[in-house]
Parts: sequence; C-alpha cells; structure tokens
Amino acid sequence: MKTTFLLPILLLTLGISQVQADTFDSRAVLGMTSGVSVDAAVKRGKADNKRVLVFALDDKKTSNAFHIKGMLEFEETKKLVKENFLIVVTDFKNKNVRDHLAKEPTDRPMYLLLNTDGTLAQKGVTAMGGAAGNKLLKDWTGK
Repeated sequence: MKTTFLLPILLLTLGISQVQADTFDSRAVLGMTSGVSVDAAVKRGKADNKRVLVFALDDKKTSNAFHIKGMLEFEETKKLVKENFLIVVTDFKNKNVRDHLAKEPTDRPMYLLLNTDGTLAQKGVTAMGGAAGNKLLKDWTGK
C-alpha cells in the first residue's frame, strides 16, 4: 500500500525536476551570466564594443537547454562566446525579439546576433550541433 502511494509522488517529483533542470543556465554552460534585457545588453555592448548574442526560447518547451548546449558544445566555442559577445536569454514574447522572429517557428530556440548598434546581423535556429555551432562562432569572430 505504501509503495502504491509513494510511486505517484516519486514520478511527480522526477517530472518537476526535469522541467527545472532543462532551463538554460549560462553560468553552468559558459561560466558567465546572461542578461535578460536586450536593450541593456545593446547599450553595454556599444560601450564595450561587443555584439549581443540573444537566445530566444519558449519556457514551456523542454528541449531548450539541450539545443543551446549542443550549439555551444565545444570548449573553443564557449571561449569565443565569452571573449566576444554579451549573452541574453529571453523568451519569444520579448518585444526586441518578437519583431525579428515574427514569422519564424518557435518549436526550437533561436539565436539572434545583434551588432553593437542593436541592428540584426543574423538569426537562426540553435538546433545545429557542436561542429556547426563552432563554425558559426568562428565565422562571426573571424577566428
């Protein structure tokens, strides 16, 4: 009888921890914190002469962290991000993201690369894997 009662509680607990564990944590993945304000990051990027890399995601989807971590899989890629970009993690509802992604599907996280003046340089889906992510970052940085 105890086992019958405890099993649903255990399954519920595992389900809740899975949802929480799938949130993208830039500190854990990159060793740096991410911002949540695109406007603040653009202002700081202009002052620091760094472009802004925005990850837009749907908080209700459970594969967000998986796709972003896959894009940033290699240590070399992470190093390029830390040295050259400011990171913002936000959702698709953000007004600064919504206009750029109006007609894009939101089933997977997207990236937006913003120039130091806040204009869009490039956008795409983060579901690309480590090799493609590394190549993309090398293209962006010229390294």
